[in-house]
Amino acid sequence: MSKKKSYMNNENILAESFFSKLARLLRIPSKEEKILRKDKKIVSGFMSLNKGVNDIETTLNKRLKELNPNHKPIKLSRYKLSDFVK
Repeated sequence: MSKKKSYMNNENILAESFFSKLARLLRIPSKEEKILRKDKKIVSGFMSLNKGVNDIETTLNKRLKELNPNHKPIKLSRYKLSDFVK
């Protein structure tokens, strides 16, 4: 039997989006994310958002402690720019 000739170049097997997916997995920031991290309005917005989360957390922990003294404190997660930019 004769071998069929393959016209696929073995050097170009990787998909175009492979490197961008790899960068996302390794948490390498994109160009847009780098620009947004330097924006003072966005940084101050995240600071105020996280401050609000902290206020809610302390208020909830106070109320739950009043209702049940043996209740474990609640720990809410903070927000980052990478939570919103993909």
